[in-house]
Amino acid sequence: MTVALALFSALIIAMSMYGVVQPLKLTTLVRRFMISPGVWGAVAIRLLLAGLLWFSAPFSHTPFTFKVLALLTFLAAIALPIIGAARLMKLIDYLASWPPIAIRIQCLLGVALGAFLLWSLSRGLAAG
Repeated sequence: MTVALALFSALIIAMSMYGVVQPLKLTTLVRRFMISPGVWGAVAIRLLLAGLLWFSAPFSHTPFTFKVLALLTFLAAIALPIIGAARLMKLIDYLASWPPIAIRIQCLLGVALGAFLLWSLSRGLAAG
């Protein structure tokens, strides 16, 4: 589980760095994702992340934080179909209208999250 979460964390960092470098292209990519796999694809990704966080928690430096993040991610997965595709597209359009610097700052938070996950997993990966 820790290796899968480490790979997921690396993907979070890569996508977030892409958003730092190309914020408008990232919003285009997110729009395309919402058209093809859509809400249910986003739900599946969040459920996968929630499970990886939950089951990797005992092997991390921060097990309580991992469990809280797993719970929040699970709740986000439940919320997406309730919110609906149309409202999510409006939200994406609103975020895409932000100045590129604001999008970059949000993406830097994603880089920080991915880095935190990798650091916290370093204990489990080293044991592993």
